Amino acid sequence: MSIDRSLQIALIGNINITERENPVRMTVFEETDRIFLNPEFRDDWRIRTEIRQRVEKASTTLPDGLVFMVYEAYRSRQQQQQLWDPLYARLQRDNPDWHADDLYTEAARWISPPDGFGSGHQAGAAIDITLATQDRRPLAMGTGINEKSTPLTMTAAPVAADIRKNRDILISALAKYELANYPNEWWHFSYGDRLWAEVTGRTQAFFAPIDYDSKGRVI
Repeated sequence: MSIDRSLQIALIGNINITERENPVRMTVFEETDRIFLNPEFRDDWRIRTEIRQRVEKASTTLPDGLVFMVYEAYRSRQQQQQLWDPLYARLQRDNPDWHADDLYTEAARWISPPDGFGSGHQAGAAIDITLATQDRRPLAMGTGINEKSTPLTMTAAPVAADIRKNRDILISALAKYELANYPNEWWHFSYGDRLWAEVTGRTQAFFAPIDYDSKGRVI
């Protein structure tokens, strides 16, 4: 989908979304002694330059011996659709009496719909991230990254004291640089996108989804 980035382009709920970068400033996450990359789900490490800078600054505030481990950065609209379709189909199969609106609402609790302005990953403004040790061992967080079948994925879920401490360290470090956590997923953080605006009580978001053409150019 082509976007005229010189205009106010959407109103979702009470959130205005206006792309403020023209051209969009993208970079690629690279490993440092404080940021590791985990390709378990995908290995596309493109991200907004501003998000990378904020994560790098946040990494310097972590306690000694701890690092960030990033699992996901940019995600295309097609990839978002591939995540959405099987979840929606499963909910539809398990709840044959539900109205389409209810199915959509429930699916959207776990995966941002790819239509409209979708996930912050599509905007290059969101990351899935956890804490790890210097020898690349992820810390205990109560669930795995992207685990969808348990309420323990909610950031405020009742978890053991050591897990709560780990989650709090993660949230605190990223919050110092205004990366907001999505309350349903302890691992998801973003800045400047629609969800960030909703979570932080703002009415303005400034990073819209990014699409690329066949040659890898932003359209």
